[in-house]
Amino acid sequence: MLMPKSGRAPSESRPPQKHDELLRQVVESDTFRPAPVMRALLLYLWEHQGQSISEYAIATEALGRAPDFDPKLDSTVRVQVARLRTKLKEFYETAGDAFPLRLTLPLGSHELRCIYQPPPEKAAPSVFESVPRRHLWIGGAIVVALVILSGALMFQVHRLKASAPAASGPLPRFWQSFLMPGKSTTIVVPSPLYFFWPTQKVYVRDLSISEFVDWQNSPTVKGLSEKWGAPESAQTYVGAMEMGAGVRLLQYLEQAGQEVRLTESRRFPAESFAAQNTIFLGMPRTAGYLNKMLERTNYYIAQVEPDIVKSRNPRPGEQTEYREVAYSTDRRIEPAIIILLPARPEHTRMMLLLGRNLTSITSMLVTLEGLKLLDEQWAKIGSPEAFEMVIQAEIFRDTILKVTPLASRAIPSTFWK
Repeated sequence: MLMPKSGRAPSESRPPQKHDELLRQVVESDTFRPAPVMRALLLYLWEHQGQSISEYAIATEALGRAPDFDPKLDSTVRVQVARLRTKLKEFYETAGDAFPLRLTLPLGSHELRCIYQPPPEKAAPSVFESVPRRHLWIGGAIVVALVILSGALMFQVHRLKASAPAASGPLPRFWQSFLMPGKSTTIVVPSPLYFFWPTQKVYVRDLSISEFVDWQNSPTVKGLSEKWGAPESAQTYVGAMEMGAGVRLLQYLEQAGQEVRLTESRRFPAESFAAQNTIFLGMPRTAGYLNKMLERTNYYIAQVEPDIVKSRNPRPGEQTEYREVAYSTDRRIEPAIIILLPARPEHTRMMLLLGRNLTSITSMLVTLEGLKLLDEQWAKIGSPEAFEMVIQAEIFRDTILKVTPLASRAIPSTFWK
């Protein structure tokens, strides 16, 4: 797949850092919180302000569309931009004119425009001229006393909060099984590998290549290298869907009082798995160090677009494969895999969430309904410490309608030996 360059230097047209906090208030508002696709699209356009970005780039980088996306045949980007325009209007109807950051999407354009309007300073009324000076002294003394009292109360509240236990309910059985006591958790989102020719300003991604050193195994990349020379490695972005799924897991675990951080695969060496509990999201091809682990599991992703999950050793009566099914341009069913590996010798655990649509997996793992279905399937195989499970998501456009567990297998405790 050839893709025109869509990036820019980090400092070029970057919004001032003080505006990032205002954008955070927008994306975490009641208007945008229930709309993960709109959040991801807004964040993507925010990061690409001042840049001429194509519908193709938005579709594949922000909306998770396949590399063969054709804007002439598919109006997804225009539809989603129109929805985002409506969402922004809803936000400002609620926030009012006092909100200083004004974000707009002019009709016929998908370039986000940003205007910062600092709130006007209110002039202090000149009522003091008519107040006797004796009253001003008394009022000032009262104010000082109130400030001191407020400071003492705030200090006491801070001490009470610091000594109080975290106000969080018990985690569901699945998460209690995964989270090893005394260990933090790292969520790893994939940063896809692209091959880059700076002189041509062309990026190429071969879905069958997960390690840069293997670039000569790609006929496309090898053919281009004969014309333009050897490519450079480029892993400069994280997909919006992957980031959205990672953030959703992060928020869920933080609300439960867990110590969690989010990172990307290119900044996470394989040996780091031993240091903390790890959740890896995405497709195996975006992190080559997973391949050896996945060679030892029963279920694996055999093909992408359409997605096919296969069983290496199907039991009597079990399906040998689980396929993506497109019922229409808007409605489809996609398979995915959840793998909970046994505890490592270092007393940490790994979870692999593998699939093209990560929203379907996180929908199961952070909702009571989804966790109940997972728990029922887990119980069917005796609730082993470690297991792998095939799930199926019914999707309408970008909305997850239903997620269903299909099959599961126990993973032996000798996995790491």
